Amino acid sequence: MKILWRYVLKELFWPFLFGVGISTFVLIMDAILDIMNLIITKGISVWVVLEFFGLSLAWMLALSVPMGMLVAALMGYGRLSADNEIVAAKACGISMPTLIMPGLLMGLVLAIALSWFNDKVLPNANHRARLLMTDITRKKPTWSLEENVFLDYFDGYHILVKKVNNKTSEIRDITIFEHKDPKTPRTILAKSGDIKFTPDGSRLIMNLHDGEIHEPDPDNPERYRRTEFRKQTIALEGASSELQRSTSESRGDREMSVAMMRNENRNFQAQIDSSKKKINEIIKQDVIKLTGGPPSEREVKIAAQKAENRAASFKPKDTLTRIEYEMKTIQTYKRQINSMTVEIHKKFSIPVACIVFVLLGAPLGVLARKGGLATSLALSLLFFIVYWAFLIGGEELADRMYLNGAMAMWLPNIVIGVTGLILVFTVNRKTSLEGIEFFKKFIPRPQK
Repeated sequence: MKILWRYVLKELFWPFLFGVGISTFVLIMDAILDIMNLIITKGISVWVVLEFFGLSLAWMLALSVPMGMLVAALMGYGRLSADNEIVAAKACGISMPTLIMPGLLMGLVLAIALSWFNDKVLPNANHRARLLMTDITRKKPTWSLEENVFLDYFDGYHILVKKVNNKTSEIRDITIFEHKDPKTPRTILAKSGDIKFTPDGSRLIMNLHDGEIHEPDPDNPERYRRTEFRKQTIALEGASSELQRSTSESRGDREMSVAMMRNENRNFQAQIDSSKKKINEIIKQDVIKLTGGPPSEREVKIAAQKAENRAASFKPKDTLTRIEYEMKTIQTYKRQINSMTVEIHKKFSIPVACIVFVLLGAPLGVLARKGGLATSLALSLLFFIVYWAFLIGGEELADRMYLNGAMAMWLPNIVIGVTGLILVFTVNRKTSLEGIEFFKKFIPRPQK
């Protein structure tokens, strides 16, 4: 049995390296235009570009390793099937699940290694790449904001943008925390906007549309003020015409380890609990203002008179505005928790794809038989696109609070894994591979 395992692993090893190489090359070609743009339009040195390219390889490997495992399973088991070695093994009493075990072991080892890589190496690489890109884009009148990342470069501001179009400089769902004056902090919310630089590149101009400003009343800090606007312009100092390397403790969700994100979720939950407590306090305070507190039986008439007198100064609109703000705060933090949960589980669900792709690729490779390299690559690309579509769709549903973050990330593995198991046991039940006509009609045939 050890000889069989070594033989199968040997058949998988070189196709795996080939698949990783091809996948990484495709991702590099996709990013090469952006990298060339840094050299041509930004005046950045080649060494800085190479540094950015090296940091970008981290996320490319995180995607290309599962893709490589799918290519390996299709090509490796496909070659065994083409040479009738699968038939010979089954004739000797070796089942299809047994033949797949070496591939599953290889997938398990890769999944463990990639999970560690995604948690320990990838976040730091993403963080350094993002800081470097921010430093580069500050040089020219263009800007590159990261979605769902707090930008803390500008003194007195923390900026969070949900949707960014770097080609048109349009932004959506903007939250700005202004704390230039600690005594009167402001929170600015806007549905949409755009960003641009002044001609000298020294200031970033944010034009915001359809939003509101939340701030305490400077004359009476106990009161709360909300101002709605159609358009608001904010000028931020801090841009430069030179490349200045910066540091930042602020990290986006893809720049954090699992421990960091779990800590952030605890902080978000604490903010939610705080907002709920504030809502209870607001309601409690206004009830006391209106009634003067629960009176005793002897003070019923006096309490009623107090309520009548206080009703004139009671302002339900202010109360509703404050409650509405706290409710929006709760919803914002809930979205952040779900977004963090998505990223936590993504660090493990993508590596586990190395295992489920073996379950899918091995029986497909057996069915494809003499399809060759072209068929293996075509099937790999097809199923990886399907897998990625499930992943992106699940992430979008989770961001909109329609789906739990954990389920959103594990659903693609469940679907692909179940499909693979069905194919494995279907192939295993057949004494002859020629009998699986239903599945074989979906496999591309090589042209003669």
